[in-house]
Amino acid sequence: MPAPTLLPWTFRDIEAFGAAPHRAAHLLHEQPMFTDDALADLLDRLPREAVHPYTMGTDASATGEWRRGEATDLPGKELLEVVGRGRLWLNLVGVSRYDAALAGLVADAYAEIGTLVPGFDPLEIKATLLISSPTAMVYYHADNQPNLLWHLRGRKRAYVYPRAERFASRVDLEKVVAGASTEGLPYDAGFDAHAEVLDLEPGQVAWWPQNCPHRVENLDGMNVSLSTEHWTPASVRRERVWTANHHLRERLGRGARSTREDGVLAAGKVAAMRVGRKAGLLRTGEQQALRPSFRIDPDVASGVGRL
Repeated sequence: MPAPTLLPWTFRDIEAFGAAPHRAAHLLHEQPMFTDDALADLLDRLPREAVHPYTMGTDASATGEWRRGEATDLPGKELLEVVGRGRLWLNLVGVSRYDAALAGLVADAYAEIGTLVPGFDPLEIKATLLISSPTAMVYYHADNQPNLLWHLRGRKRAYVYPRAERFASRVDLEKVVAGASTEGLPYDAGFDAHAEVLDLEPGQVAWWPQNCPHRVENLDGMNVSLSTEHWTPASVRRERVWTANHHLRERLGRGARSTREDGVLAAGKVAAMRVGRKAGLLRTGEQQALRPSFRIDPDVASGVGRL
């Protein structure tokens, strides 16, 4: 096995990959593409429809305060300055499609995972670069597919909760997976007593099992992270089983009793979802998008201005 160049993982890291909330080391943060100048240049080169601004409140329980902003035409350097002092979260969606160096870095990182983790061979990989204010946060939610949070700059804290009915009801999770709702989930501060808390410094990557509820708080400095999402045969099968359960509940007025992801029943649900998607009748994994309700305003301290 060749010596790792990006992932100095231990056997414990390899064993935990995708199976449990975990934090491991990486070396992606040493790349020059994540300096202020390089990020400003990237922002200037990206089509602005790929830069999704968000803002939020200060109470982790007030999940309705997560708001999307309209596309901004601020120059990259000025946009970074506003983010560095404001209360903003930028998602640079599909960033690897527009930057060859970053695409190569993601490909190299996943190639190393493939050499370390037996049988890991993703069907598809997507990357989103996250640039966020020192006190920004992301509310309690669940993602459809497995993902990795590669931390690059600043300090942040991820709270990861059990994938259990108490923390994400079957009905709510079905809606998220089926794309019938946003990724947000009902949150209770009492959940925190059961969370796995992962504090992240530059050069650390975090992961958790598919669909685990989680939330994130920035702790210090402008934060830069790379979020990568990957599809595997197992993760796609889980998506289609839970999506099928959602449609059975909505269209037949009854909840599916089984969430098993193997066996004859699961195979039938997967096949039905495949046929439904090809016929254009059903969609899976496509989240509802929020409508813009603010614009980035450099003359406002928070950076959040009225439309």
